[in-house]
Amino acid sequence: ADNIDHTSPALTMSPINTALVFLLFGAFMCQPSDAQYGGGFGCECTNPWLGQIFSEHKGDPANTCYGPAEFCYVDCRSDCRDIRPAKGRGRCWSKLACRTDIAADIAPIEDLGRRI
Repeated sequence: ADNIDHTSPALTMSPINTALVFLLFGAFMCQPSDAQYGGGFGCECTNPWLGQIFSEHKGDPANTCYGPAEFCYVDCRSDCRDIRPAKGRGRCWSKLACRTDIAADIAPIEDLGRRI
């Protein structure tokens, strides 16, 4: 009689490997979208939900700048004087970015040619 177990061994992971997998997965899921951080360093409105069909309206400057709060989301590296962190990780907002009448005053000098 053959005493060899011919069943396949169960796949097991050590607790450290399991924690590492969850940590890497969490880091990947928390990465910002390109739309969120692709705007440069001026003071311009962005939409952190750009391209997300069911959420895009929440960050649309056409809605936020002309709503009761009169703000828009901006790149967190922007040069807006009034930049503030928004609820939710990695988003920032500004009221000045909505103000097209003063955008040139708060933009870096090298950006003035693009904005006029």
